[in-house]
Amino acid sequence: MALDTTAGGPSADSYCTVDEADAYHAARGHNDAWAAADEATKERHLKWATSILDSRCEWVGARADAEQALAWPRRGVVLDGCPVAEGAVPRRVKSAVAEFAFRLLGEDWTAGLGPVVDEGVQVGPLKTSKETHRPIPSQVLALLGPLVHGSAGGIRVHTTVRG
Repeated sequence: MALDTTAGGPSADSYCTVDEADAYHAARGHNDAWAAADEATKERHLKWATSILDSRCEWVGARADAEQALAWPRRGVVLDGCPVAEGAVPRRVKSAVAEFAFRLLGEDWTAGLGPVVDEGVQVGPLKTSKETHRPIPSQVLALLGPLVHGSAGGIRVHTTVRG
């Protein structure tokens, strides 16, 4: 099934087209490994990268429309002093998806993506636990820079009050 990269679309499943990813990788010397992948594999990895980023990143701004399938486009986002158009997906997001999709090609990301509770402390009805996820590669986070709150690197702290 073809990618749907319609910004704000109700069935969008990737921020980046195969052509955009091809151009990104060609410009950075990743072209051999990326070019060797067939179209369906590239599409699958672009969808996967988008899905992981949307589920793990705390994006700045607010969704432009409640009916859109993906987190972008967003309202109230300023990048390098300039407002991002409400219907747009910034180039940084598309580049991050292309970079992450390339990394997903070369590694088994099915192992270690889910949360693993490393430790927990309970005092009376208050329980705190730390979940560790496989971190998003630093190169991908660097591309996202000011578009995400925090690091999105892989640690989330949850506090539960029981009583």
